[in-house]
Amino acid sequence: MRPPAEAIASLGWVVGAIAFVILIGVEAALVWTAWRYRASRLSGPPGQLEGMTRLEIAWTAIPIVILAVVFVLMVGTMREISSSAVAAVTSGPAALRVRAIGWQWWWEFRYPRDGGETVTANELHIPVGAPVDLELESHDVIHSFWVPELAGKMDLIPGRTNRLRLYAAHAGTYAGQCSEFCGVEHAWMRITVVADEPAEFARWLELQAAPRTPPAPVSPPSGERIFTALAQGERVFTSSVCSSCHTIRGTPAAGLAGPDLTHVGARRTLAAGALANDAASLRAWIADPQRYKPGALMPRVPLSDADLDALVVYLGSLR
Repeated sequence: MRPPAEAIASLGWVVGAIAFVILIGVEAALVWTAWRYRASRLSGPPGQLEGMTRLEIAWTAIPIVILAVVFVLMVGTMREISSSAVAAVTSGPAALRVRAIGWQWWWEFRYPRDGGETVTANELHIPVGAPVDLELESHDVIHSFWVPELAGKMDLIPGRTNRLRLYAAHAGTYAGQCSEFCGVEHAWMRITVVADEPAEFARWLELQAAPRTPPAPVSPPSGERIFTALAQGERVFTSSVCSSCHTIRGTPAAGLAGPDLTHVGARRTLAAGALANDAASLRAWIADPQRYKPGALMPRVPLSDADLDALVVYLGSLR
């Protein structure tokens, strides 16, 4: 069984291929006609073609046949989408509900758990083969959630909750985008949806619910250096402006203005898709956020090189 978005996409590729063939045919006919009846081959002005019954029948019949083929394909896709199996996915009870909140310019995802919520940012995980309902909210302006391979587009409107159902038939990573202009960094408000097998998704959710584990000292000299960097990095984070905006569960940092960073080291990207999540990119992002996302609300925090290096090691360890 294919999700509706996949069935519609397949139809779109077929119709696009048909249109491309028609384009090539029409352009080839135009080129041939321009060459065949060019001025150098004519002794006088060309006369109007008359009595070309077969040609007139052909250019009437061929479009009818093409439209009939497209119509049959469309009806088949509509029947597939409205089948009982797909209807169970699109209209049956959801296996999971997630609150998706749009901020300028990042995404917050809240999973209900044990009477509370597990919070993460920018990377939405869902189980394969199960319908997932998103409760879409906006913190500031109108945004729009769109992951073309999984579902249609739905706006996020301040003061209102809209709902959108996702369904992934196959494990993998699906790219999406805010599709409603929401400010200067609208193009860098990307969405990553990771569809996991159910057991893997359960392990991921269990990990996300856990607070950070304090760094434990180890005996080898290199291990001691790492422990020192982790401890220094946590001290820098909790004693600077970072803790005013971000939360790391298990530490005094409980800011709500920016993404929850409890497990930031496990994410694929930084700044809602603006940068890959590696040590070099993380260091560059902290050092000067406005260079990579002008207008973002994250300020540039003045840190020494030693504190910045320690902070990068610490945040990268939060998995």
